[in-house]
Amino acid sequence: MHKRLVRGLTLIELMITVALLVIVLAIGVPSFQGAINSSRLTAAANELSAAVQLARAEAIKRNRSVVLCRSATLAACAADDTWPGWLVFADGNGNGAVDAGEEIIKTGTVEAPLVVRASPGISSRSHSITFMPTGMARGADEMALLNAALSICVPSTQPPTNVRDVLIAFGGRTTVRGRDTAGACADAPADS
Repeated sequence: MHKRLVRGLTLIELMITVALLVIVLAIGVPSFQGAINSSRLTAAANELSAAVQLARAEAIKRNRSVVLCRSATLAACAADDTWPGWLVFADGNGNGAVDAGEEIIKTGTVEAPLVVRASPGISSRSHSITFMPTGMARGADEMALLNAALSICVPSTQPPTNVRDVLIAFGGRTTVRGRDTAGACADAPADS
């Protein structure tokens, strides 16, 4: 009978394997981070767009004003440049604030590193959008229909289109558009 020799890996084979693994990880990790950021942006933009559409539909269904506003506590509206969260509520008395007895329909939060900012059409109205019973939102002058935007941004160049704008046009129609700001999240979006 012949004796079989069992050999393990040599040091050179092990070093080559480790080097190849490092190269594959160095190539794959940045693109993976871009995919994660893109997924976060898309999910947040879709959720915010759905909240705008929900507020509009609830205003029509309830035949009363419904407000989507910036909220840090998810219990009351508050004006500030960035939106850590938002809420949709039925505004029974039309004062734009959550009062006792007024139903909060839906809330949402924005997780770091995402940053949400409102265009002047929304920020000039105490960072809120009020849908009338007709389903239309009015601009600051109360005569024209609202044309505004909410932007969701990730401060990174991965993905290159690091901003998703939720555009509100003609008082209620929403669309989502991507845009590249070279990794910056400092500026509020323009009205749509």
